[in-house]
Amino acid sequence: MPYSNLTKEQMSAVTFEDNLLLSACPGSGKTRTLVSKLYYILENSDKLSIGKKKVIAITYTNIAADTISERLLSYGIKDDSLWVGTIHSFCLQWIIKPNINKIPRLKHGYIIIDEYEQESKMRELREEFEIGNYDPIQTALDLNYQPIYPKNSVKYNLVVDYHKYLRDNGYIDFELILNISYKLLKMYPALCDRLALLVSHLLIDEYQDISEVQYEIIKLIIMKRHSKLTLIGDKEQAIYTGLGAIVKDKIEIENYFEIDNICEKNLTWCFRSSQRIIDYYKKYQDDKHEIESKSDLKNFHSIVHLENNIDKTQLADYVIGVVETHLKQGINANEIVVLCPSWFGVINLSKEIDLMDKSFSINGFLVSPIPKNQDNIWLSLIRLMLLKPCISNYINRNRLANELSDNLYHSGSLGSILNPKVILRTINSLVIETDIEIVEWINLVIDSFCNILKIDIIGNSVAKVGKCSLIDSALERMKKYEMQYRANDLHKFFSASNGVKLTTCHSTKGDEYEVVICTGLLKGKIPNWNDIIGCDNLHQNYVARRLLYVIGSRAKKHLYMISEKGYKTKSGADYETTAQL
Repeated sequence: MPYSNLTKEQMSAVTFEDNLLLSACPGSGKTRTLVSKLYYILENSDKLSIGKKKVIAITYTNIAADTISERLLSYGIKDDSLWVGTIHSFCLQWIIKPNINKIPRLKHGYIIIDEYEQESKMRELREEFEIGNYDPIQTALDLNYQPIYPKNSVKYNLVVDYHKYLRDNGYIDFELILNISYKLLKMYPALCDRLALLVSHLLIDEYQDISEVQYEIIKLIIMKRHSKLTLIGDKEQAIYTGLGAIVKDKIEIENYFEIDNICEKNLTWCFRSSQRIIDYYKKYQDDKHEIESKSDLKNFHSIVHLENNIDKTQLADYVIGVVETHLKQGINANEIVVLCPSWFGVINLSKEIDLMDKSFSINGFLVSPIPKNQDNIWLSLIRLMLLKPCISNYINRNRLANELSDNLYHSGSLGSILNPKVILRTINSLVIETDIEIVEWINLVIDSFCNILKIDIIGNSVAKVGKCSLIDSALERMKKYEMQYRANDLHKFFSASNGVKLTTCHSTKGDEYEVVICTGLLKGKIPNWNDIIGCDNLHQNYVARRLLYVIGSRAKKHLYMISEKGYKTKSGADYETTAQL
């Protein structure tokens, strides 16, 4: 049950019924506390006068949202009062879609541009405007729909061209979702009033990563005084300030939301790491809070090793050696992660390790031929087709079936909510050849599913546009990356991957591994040139320390911090080891 074995700190946060700011150190059971708090709110819905209102939980990633939903399902919670998702999903479902006719740009259909298409276009524009790859560019618009740069400057014109490209191709990006939502709430006060009346409780995970426009959207809801606010996170893990995130303390939060008092509580026990690991990453704290290990590994003899004597040509060999050593000690490959400062580094190191002799498989960087766009009505169906019916997938499949049922109903494809069991039986009955082209397979899956359930996809614009969008984006991506995949290759992109994980330092936030191996700890990579050029030492130090804190706190048992040699700047100077190490 959700309350079993909760600490006093955790239980105090779970049962607190007013506005709350919860600061949680790494490994303190933050997600468990959030899930338990949601359970408590729903269990006491009569006492808390929720009625027909909604309990909204905003997460930073879709993975975090899925984790919370799955845990609640495991406790038997499937409550229509609860909604869990990212701020972008929230804006789409509760602000944009119900008011789509008020948005001329979107009312005839739109596609959310995926990150690879976005990066490709930005590379083109950088070349066209002769802006280097290390020169940071913010494509997000300000609250007045204008680029953040001086008018007619090179960067201003680049951002204007980027947004023209989006408009001309029927695209929007994630930042535009926020801009459009904010504008709607400001332009239509009655809409804002209705939304605020709908929200009983608003819980925000990773509050330290909230941007200005996200804060403004939340503020418009909270200032109506109909909703209780809970903010959960850790200021020490604020690694997205370079992307516009704003870190606020208790007083700043009270002043910003005009709240008389928000109670601040702390989770200070770490159930993840040995004390040796904690004592290492604590040196990167700003506030110097005590963190005590309550893990079974508290007194474990952890390795914390700083390596700066190998060349980049030796990096793959060195990493393999470290991994092999710990595999022989009985550590599972899934409990080992290798971190790089950028996806470029992840791709290169993945390729190098993949070509070498080793006793383990790697879970590196793969671009899926089907964009995993959470907004597409049919993505849940595709995921269900690729997720085998078994005990380990039971909760996930039920969650996806519920999601698909809701999407079909809200799109107008169904007159009533379809029982998720019917959806699962239908999908399990489908027998579709997989040794075929991916687009052909997508067509067959959607059409066969709709035929059995008598869903009129032709007569429903949302369902039809969703299908066309999924197929078009898959075709475009496969052409762009010269992919030769067939439908029987799709499992590797949508199933749980096994092996040693390779990912970026930023992407590992929220994860935990027995062994963490971090590469590229060099000035120019961590901190990145974007946070060095034109920035003072205070900023450089802050950014580097936040990321080093996150990297170190992922480890349960062992931590390797590598500053490989061999990288040179454009002027020919050697890269230096990250000074903050």
